[in-house]
Amino acid sequence: MEENKCIANRIIVIGCPGAGKSTLSAQIAQIRDIPLVHLDSIQWIDDDTTASKAAFNTKLNEEIRKDKWVIDGNYTRTLELRMKHADMVIWLDFPRSVCLYRIFKRYIKNRGKKNPHGNPDRLDLSFLRFVWNYKKENNSQIKSLKDTYQGRLRFIHIRSARDLKKFMSNLETQRS
Repeated sequence: MEENKCIANRIIVIGCPGAGKSTLSAQIAQIRDIPLVHLDSIQWIDDDTTASKAAFNTKLNEEIRKDKWVIDGNYTRTLELRMKHADMVIWLDFPRSVCLYRIFKRYIKNRGKKNPHGNPDRLDLSFLRFVWNYKKENNSQIKSLKDTYQGRLRFIHIRSARDLKKFMSNLETQRS
């Protein structure tokens, strides 16, 4: 994991579903007193309806023009746009087994409750397939964008609970 010597004001948190993006984003937003944006909240109108691509893009563009934010979510079609405006990218790159375990745990714990971030809390084959194939289908794009923007933004690659603990410890010591 790369050092996070100085935390940024425009932070993207990405990774496979179940990696802990929403949890980490909320912690960063609270510690740094920065507004939190969940991309799922922009995308999902209700459990069955999503925003149009144009409406999503409009809202996302409003958010990324702001001075401070933590944006939680993948939405790979918008990843490069968000990187162009970010100071830091945090990539939660945990093993698929960890992500699947957390997804099942979250599903059982929250069954029947409305997801606070807008997306429906469904556990179906297409979602599980997406999680299973996440690295194969997304890591090369993430690595390519990392290479492209490496000199302009900080890129924190978290691969384990130990890396995450170290990152959070550093963040806590840098409270503004």
